[in-house]
Amino acid sequence: MENEILRFENKMKNCSSMTDLLIAMSSWQSFCRNNALTDEQKRRVDEAYLEAEAGLIKNVKTSLW
Repeated sequence: MENEILRFENKMKNCSSMTDLLIAMSSWQSFCRNNALTDEQKRRVDEAYLEAEAGLIKNVKTSLW
């Protein structure tokens, strides 16, 4: 179980687009639901998601509008 959690954590950190990140989060949520993970078990990957999301948002180029 720990290896799977680590795999998802790394997957979140290595996403290069918001689409990849959302797909990874969807897979993570399915994994959590299917394996009845506790909040403590979910915390690391959820935090990795938030960090990745913040990084991707910062990299968005300013609009021409």
